[in-house]
Amino acid sequence: MFRSLIAPAKLTVASLAALLPLPVATAPCARRDELRAVVEPVRITAADHWARVTSVLRSAMQRLERIKDLHRTAAQQLDSVDYALTQLLHDLRPAMALPTDVSGLRAVLAEAERQGSAQRSPYPRHATALAA
Repeated sequence: MFRSLIAPAKLTVASLAALLPLPVATAPCARRDELRAVVEPVRITAADHWARVTSVLRSAMQRLERIKDLHRTAAQQLDSVDYALTQLLHDLRPAMALPTDVSGLRAVLAEAERQGSAQRSPYPRHATALAA
């Protein structure tokens, strides 16, 4: 129903737009020359250019330091979560009902226990348990 109403409306708008006069451009070259004469780039000195470059580099270094801090924080949080998961698996081991075929589950628990005792993390915080 809506298609039958929209199609004639589109045709009407298109035919009305065709009747409108086109704008006539008068002396486009003269206007371009006037604009070029008015808009000229501002010349900057070597000191201004150096200040701009160093400000860009300084902001990039600040962002890099922020990224390093965020990565360090994320690594600490991942270490905490890994420790908590290992402890949870260790604490729940006696209470978990084992299925009849426990070989897969035992392999997972053994791997978690082995990784927990190996302490392969490059972060020294991971080696010690969290007191809180």
